[in-house]
Order: sequence, then C-alpha cells, then structure tokens
Amino acid sequence: MKKLIALTAASVMASSAAMAAVSLSGEASLTYAEVGNGTTGTASITISGSNGGTSASATLDLLTGDTSDVSVSTSIGPVAISADIASSGAATATLSLDVLAGDVSIALDQNGNATVTTTVAGVSISHALGGATTASATLAGMDVNVSSGGTWDVSTTLNGVTLTVDSTGGVTAAMGLAGNTVTITNAGSTVVTVSRDLTSGANLTATYNTTGNALTLTASVSF
Repeated sequence: MKKLIALTAASVMASSAAMAAVSLSGEASLTYAEVGNGTTGTASITISGSNGGTSASATLDLLTGDTSDVSVSTSIGPVAISADIASSGAATATLSLDVLAGDVSIALDQNGNATVTTTVAGVSISHALGGATTASATLAGMDVNVSSGGTWDVSTTLNGVTLTVDSTGGVTAAMGLAGNTVTITNAGSTVVTVSRDLTSGANLTATYNTTGNALTLTASVSF
C-alpha cells in the first residue's frame, strides 16, 4: 500500500511539473459605438507551453471556435526555427541564424536577408543589407528614433506628461490623471482616450474622435 501511495505521489508530482510550463491567458471586451448605436463583443483564450528551448502557442476565438496564431519555435545553438500553422494544417517555417561578432550582432534568415545591429556610444544602430537603416538613442532626456526611410520621432517626459512628435506632424501627449490614463493625439484629427483599471479587474476605455464627433466605450478584461 505504501509503495502504491508513493508511486501515486510521484506521478502527481511529475504531472504537476509537466503542467507548470503550460499557461492559459485570455481577454474579453464589449464595445459600444455612438456612431451607428452598435455594440460588439470579443472573447478569446490563448494556450501556450514550453519544454526546454521549444515553445508553442495557439489562440482560440470563443465566439466562433476558430483557432489562430498557432506557432511553434525552437532553437539549436545560434539557429532558430519557427513555424506558423494555418487551420488547414499548412505551415510556414522560418529559419534564422544569429551570431555575435565582437560588438556586432549578425542575423541571417532562410531567404538570405541579413541584418547587422550594434550599439556605439549609446546609439543603437540596425542595418538591413540592401534595405533600411534605423538608429535610436537617448539624448538630453529625449528618446530619438531615426530611419533612413525619412521617418523619425522624438519623445520626452515633462512633469509626468510624455510628449511625442513624429515626422508626419503627429503630436501625442500621454499622462496619468486622477487614476486615469489620458492620451491625446493630434494627427489630422484629435483623438482623446481615457482609460481606467477598475477594482473588479476590468478596464474601461472611452475614446472620442473629433472626426465625426465619434464616441466609443469599451469594457475589457484580461486574465
């Protein structure tokens, strides 16, 4: 009897250890749009797990029963392999190699695309051979991002307000106000978003867009 109890306990412990690498997460939301006076809802759950250097995940839509974002990834030394699996069972695999040569990281994928990244004097630089070059740095308290494609953005925080300006002329201000997160964006039209986490564990977000004077209310929960 003692041997049976010991064997059962060992089996339970082994099962618990196997399940420790599996996690469940999900989200659900209900949105009311003043324009059209319509209400829509979403609900999904994501299952993910790992074993050593291999991981897999999938998302299930609880309203339609459809499965999406099914992926598997693993690594063998500097070689990484990932695959996205469609509902039909067809898979798209990606093979990449990432090596460090001194202070320079070189990444190469199965299509021959190479990306070189490094950090010099606090400036992070990334260059895709035959493609774009990007650089980012923090200068005098400002976060600066620049791309060879002609785009850039600068952000800084003053008195609890984070201001961002980008190359399109868009200006964004984000701040905490009386327990709310307030974001104001001006890029052609002005959008004001007020978000608050409730004690129930849910989040309530109100968005107002000056284009069409549109108000949208969303209640959501993540777990």
